[in-house]
Amino acid sequence: MNCHVRNMIWLPQRSQAKFSIILLILLLMAAESTQHRIQCKNQSCSLYLHKSLKLTKFMNSTAAQLLKTYKASQGDSTDLICEVHMDNVPLSTITGQSISERMLSVYTRLKEFLPHLKTVMEQQIDLDPPTNPVAEGLKDMITRVGHISAHVKCLIEFVMPNIPIPEPAERPTGIPPALNTFQQKAYGCIVLSRLQEFLSQAFHELKSLRGKKCRKRTKIPRFN
Repeated sequence: MNCHVRNMIWLPQRSQAKFSIILLILLLMAAESTQHRIQCKNQSCSLYLHKSLKLTKFMNSTAAQLLKTYKASQGDSTDLICEVHMDNVPLSTITGQSISERMLSVYTRLKEFLPHLKTVMEQQIDLDPPTNPVAEGLKDMITRVGHISAHVKCLIEFVMPNIPIPEPAERPTGIPPALNTFQQKAYGCIVLSRLQEFLSQAFHELKSLRGKKCRKRTKIPRFN
């Protein structure tokens, strides 16, 4: 064990960063696999909705702050890198006409963003020390977006139990095998920008369910 630790200490900084990427990915995969094994409990529609709304609202403000931190860490030409056109990043829009179609769109889009967030985190750890605030923020963002998607999935299963829920690919599609530093910075900025816009729309979409599918929760009286 001590020999292993000594070998880790003498690893070059870039190799340590690579090792940290692998470790973080393994931890996230373990967390996701545990989360997927958790079955939705037989709770009320309003409770699922309350949890989804609360977390989505919080993550919307968190994503906005993380985007500011990300831009500040990229140096000059920040506005330029955020305006680069990329087709492979998930859109921030919610599609569908019916309630069921739009709810499925919210869930699918959340799942689509997750592998892109992981890719951005990997790139940030590769560019900067693993403990930089952007990488730490992305790690937390990945976990919480996964929680939102789990709550939304439970909400869909409760409100629309007979609708099949599609699962997008585990890894993002369309990303070139190698990106230069400028492309990586642009990619990260676009992912975070669209995610923040999407979370804002998702909050309003979920909120609209209160009058359509889920009534507001009734406060339980307290007894002394």
